[in-house]
Amino acid sequence: MIKMLFYSLLLVSIFSADPIFAEGVKTSLEVGAPSQDLTASMFKVIGGLLVVILAIFASAWFYRRFANMQSIGSESLKILGGLSITQKDRVILLQVGEEQLLVGVSPGRIQTLHVLNKPLDIEESGEQDKQKFSSQLNRAIKNWKS
Repeated sequence: MIKMLFYSLLLVSIFSADPIFAEGVKTSLEVGAPSQDLTASMFKVIGGLLVVILAIFASAWFYRRFANMQSIGSESLKILGGLSITQKDRVILLQVGEEQLLVGVSPGRIQTLHVLNKPLDIEESGEQDKQKFSSQLNRAIKNWKS
């Protein structure tokens, strides 16, 4: 693939480098040569710049519009928590419908470690953590003010 790209760029550069073009560049660089119409050149540059900017905004709009398409139907599959074991390995707790799975994830491999018979109640512990954090934050602010 890279080789084909290299050869196509080589062919384009060979056929685009004709002597008439090179001679025109040479004469326009000479001292005292008449300048080209500056406004036409400026409009070409500004027009090209506007096309590139519009393409960037259009691609950003398409990305924002269609980025959430993959999350359709993910109500039945949730990641409840995770823990990094090493730099590359993780243990993740998944909720699949009514069942909870403990899954080991490493590069190139995903393995079910355990299927929980009794599902963990993660939502209550999450609320307790939020309350603990907010109380600790309030204490820190009060200590900082005094």
